[in-house]
Amino acid sequence: GCGNGNYGIGFQNFLGEGFRSYTGIDIYKDKNYPAQYSHILCNAEKSADYLDGHNLIVSQSSLEHMENDKFILKEVTKTLCDSNKPFIQIHVVPATASLILYGWHGWRQYSHKNLGSIFNNLTFSNKIKMKAIPLGGWASFYAHLRYITVPYLLKKIFSKYNIHGSTTHTQKIKSTALKDKHTKASIPIFWAFIIYSNDINFDSLFKEEL
Repeated sequence: GCGNGNYGIGFQNFLGEGFRSYTGIDIYKDKNYPAQYSHILCNAEKSADYLDGHNLIVSQSSLEHMENDKFILKEVTKTLCDSNKPFIQIHVVPATASLILYGWHGWRQYSHKNLGSIFNNLTFSNKIKMKAIPLGGWASFYAHLRYITVPYLLKKIFSKYNIHGSTTHTQKIKSTALKDKHTKASIPIFWAFIIYSNDINFDSLFKEEL
């Protein structure tokens, strides 16, 4: 679900000299997809066929649009395990609270319980570990509702209403997201569902303060 490929640019900027390559997979190719990155045109069910040489798999608000999510993750994880190389998968998926914020979309929203069910489907291998990290909380929920959801609804009703918001609004949303990262979210907006090979010390990859 690479869309317009902006995440490739983000990874390259963030990783600097540690960046090697980026390949996007999607059922279409966006007209603005960066020419410097590879692109594979296929559906998610076949994505495991194109993982050779890749060790970081990321999807953002994409997995919920895939009908056969358990099958896809099982095939991808099996292929990565068979490579006998370290790997990380990060799938950012909407939690139940997203229904209020931007309505029904895709096939499902995710809870800690059904993420656990997906992981149980991957127990064919003892080479992997999993984390389900809640993203956002009450502050993020309120900020999204006030600065994104309500303006969007007003735009639908009053076509001249500006939904793009101001720089101040963007800063407020960012500050609330940072505030929520210090709390154990009781109402997450998203989950980061992470599957990784057990030869990786996942927690050591992150700084205490970002």
